[in-house]
Amino acid sequence: MNDIQSSTLPFTVLGGFLGSGKTTLLNRLLNLTTQTRYAVLVNDFGELSIDEHLITAHDGETIALANGCMCCSMADGFIGALTTVMDRADQFDHMVVEASGVSNPRRIMDIAKLDPGLSPNGTIVLVDAPQFLNQLTDSMIKDAILTQIEEADILMINKANLTNQTTVEAVRETLDEQRSDCALLINDRDDFDPRPLFDSTHTAFSSTEKHMALVDTNTPSDHGHDNIHDQFHSCVLRHRKPLDRNTFERWATALPLSVIRGKGVISFTESPNQQWIWQKVGRTYCLESNSGTPEQSSTVVLISTEGMPTDIDSKLYGPFSTQ
Repeated sequence: MNDIQSSTLPFTVLGGFLGSGKTTLLNRLLNLTTQTRYAVLVNDFGELSIDEHLITAHDGETIALANGCMCCSMADGFIGALTTVMDRADQFDHMVVEASGVSNPRRIMDIAKLDPGLSPNGTIVLVDAPQFLNQLTDSMIKDAILTQIEEADILMINKANLTNQTTVEAVRETLDEQRSDCALLINDRDDFDPRPLFDSTHTAFSSTEKHMALVDTNTPSDHGHDNIHDQFHSCVLRHRKPLDRNTFERWATALPLSVIRGKGVISFTESPNQQWIWQKVGRTYCLESNSGTPEQSSTVVLISTEGMPTDIDSKLYGPFSTQ
């Protein structure tokens, strides 16, 4: 099995206006048992509710957790916190930065793009379902909110369980008008599992020897991973032979918006002595050279907000459906 990994640290920005639920989401991410070691940069330690039994060290502006994660305060600025994490980057698998409630998350992502040790993993923006429509009528904050929405790779209507369905639908329609090209999720659960939003590497891989394997990680995994929340569905696609790059890129571009995340190790016929890391978030994807030992096979993980078909659909599986 190929390890889907890169020499750079994936970097995700979490945005959203004040009260949209960013801190609650990060609390859940840090308190969950996970095989992904997150370094999370937050604005204020005081708002976090980390299980005290998880804390192994609290040194100034950092909190180390037993699950391998670390929380770092940005009280003294983003650059200082970023430097703290990058000095020990080999200890982590993923960095998540909480943008302040009134800021443009793009500014954080632009700074991160300048660091060769980081690989941009997209911007997630939360929208407060009960408050959003009223917020857009306030001229003091409307522009800030719309700017955040414009910079999102993934939008999530949060706290949908705290309002009625009519309001949720109105919020969804408004967001569709603003960003019809953006992946859109609706969260109506307090026990929402946020991990698939950030990273697909904890997804279970099957041990099948078939050329192409479909795996629903809502069922127990033989690798000991936690189940993905039932709002998400995932599948693993494999092919033993190198793929045609043009065919693969057409397939990647045509994936539906319901596929919010994708990650894979790909071999192309055009470069038989090289493998590539493929990553997708929302509408955008990138390919970068992998420093690992070249193999002939390719493996891709897709995470979707809708159930994956159980039959081989050429529109979804594309180059993986041809043996």
